[in-house]
Amino acid sequence: MAWVLLALAACSGLTSSDTTPVAVEFVAPPDTIAVGDTVPLRIHALNRSGDSIVGAQIVLTSLTPDTLGVDSARLAVVGLLAGRGRVVARAGSLPSNPLTIVVK
Repeated sequence: MAWVLLALAACSGLTSSDTTPVAVEFVAPPDTIAVGDTVPLRIHALNRSGDSIVGAQIVLTSLTPDTLGVDSARLAVVGLLAGRGRVVARAGSLPSNPLTIVVK
């Protein structure tokens, strides 16, 4: 019985309604897009429980703006020029790992 109380005490404060992001991740992103295509991305900001934060403000930034543009309002990437493009998503000051997309 003591281990149950200890486990519950250790988990106090960990709630799925926590709105502080600890990770930003792309969900099933495309490997390639065509020049001229605009492709929406699924991006989740996760709290410390690993739950998605509903309504989290996410901004996209292209690390290769000549190759891969971004439409942050739509959370989409735009193929501009053939090559390898990289994009980062941010929830506040917390960045995702860079995502590489080949533009053909």
